[in-house]
Order: sequence, then structure tokens, then C-alpha cells
Amino acid sequence: MKLQRLSWAGLKVESNGQILLIDAVQNYQRGASIGPEKPVQFAGDTKADVVLITHLHSDHYDPEAIRTVLKPEGRFVVSEQIAAEVTSDGFVPLALALNAPQQIGNFTITAVFAMDGVGDKQVSWVIEADGQRILHGGDTMWHNQFWHLGKTWQHFDAVFLPVNGAVVNIPRVEPSPVPITLTPVQAITVTRLLHADVLVPIHYGFHKEGMYHQFPQMEAELAHHAEAQNVKVQWVEQGNVVTRPVAAEQV
Repeated sequence: MKLQRLSWAGLKVESNGQILLIDAVQNYQRGASIGPEKPVQFAGDTKADVVLITHLHSDHYDPEAIRTVLKPEGRFVVSEQIAAEVTSDGFVPLALALNAPQQIGNFTITAVFAMDGVGDKQVSWVIEADGQRILHGGDTMWHNQFWHLGKTWQHFDAVFLPVNGAVVNIPRVEPSPVPITLTPVQAITVTRLLHADVLVPIHYGFHKEGMYHQFPQMEAELAHHAEAQNVKVQWVEQGNVVTRPVAAEQV
């Protein structure tokens, strides 16, 4: 399994020549325009066999990019919670219920519980291929199902989780000082509860004063709690390949 971190929450997964994309966005132009100004461009030289999104926020769902990158015979996979909205955008998605594994080519894909910070519909994705298992957490906030997920799956080679503990003040949401995504200590704790070999942080690096506040001293906080809970963290710049999980490195 070859992994490449894209912009913001985006992830590219490759297995035996087949490509799966999660939350792969090229333009952050709708809503509050949350996300990096210059996202990693991928559509020009990438054709995906499978595209997944965790939810419909514009920093995770880019319909035009999906139309560009998805192969004619490829599958756009969403949770059944958002199938109607995606269909109204002109797609014919494969809608999955929670905890119902689906084999597509080399990939086994399972939607699992997540909790959106502003109450919208969201899932996390478990992806299995080449004897390895990862979890992509979109921009989930803390919830009480992480213990259950850890017991159910028992082990992940890597988890991709938001770490920016965002506090927002955006037009459609009444202001609150409570973070809407995982904070550093929460992301570290989730990694431990999921029995993951490594946390790869995603969904960080954007701050807009008065509108979208990233957790203060995020990197230092993450390092502190990683040491306290004996959790490994691998920071990966946007566009770079993730060197884990690699079976030989786990021996």
C-alpha cells in the first residue's frame, strides 16, 4: 500500500496500480473558504479507480475535481447518509451503510462512525489492502465510539486524523469556544485507543483570525501528549509520500 498526503485532509492510496482518493480537493471556493490557498494539484496526472469523501463540506468534497479525476468505470463511494445530496450533484454513487465492508478491486472499504463538529453527516473510512489497514478520520471531533472501534478493529497500521482543534466563527454556525475537530491530546488518545502504529496528522495549517482558529502551539502539544501516551507521530508535508505503513518497518 503506497500512501501520499494531499492537501488539507486529502489522501491518495495506491495498491497494485489501483488508486483510491479520500477527501481530495483542488479548489476551496465555497462556504467559508476553509483550506490552503494552493492545494496540491493531482487531477492532471491521476485517474482514480475509487473516490471517497467523509462528508459534504467544501474542504472535503470537490465535485469538479471528482469529475476530472474519476475513471469512467471508477466508483464514487459515499455513506448512505449523504447519497441523496451527491446524487443531486449528478453523480451515481455507491452508498454504503456503516460497518458494511465493500470490496472494490484491491481495496476493502468500510464506513465507520464519526461525529461532525457542527452536526452535519460524516463518517470515517477504514481502508484495507496489501495486508494493511488504515483509518481516515476526515475532520471528526471527539466521540464515544473510539473505544468500540478499537475493540472491533484491534489494530491499524496508520491513522490519518485531524489535529488542529479548530474553533470557528462562520456564518451558518452560532459561535462556540469548543473545538469542532480533534485537538492534539484527543488525536493522540484516539491513536492509542485504535491501537495504531502511527498517527499521520491531517487537517491543519490554516488559520484565519476571527473566523477559523487553529489550536495554539499545536505541534508542541501533539509532541508532548505523544510522549506521554507513547504514540508515534509522522508529520508529512502536503504532496509527500507517507513512509508508513511498510511491513518491513514493523518487524
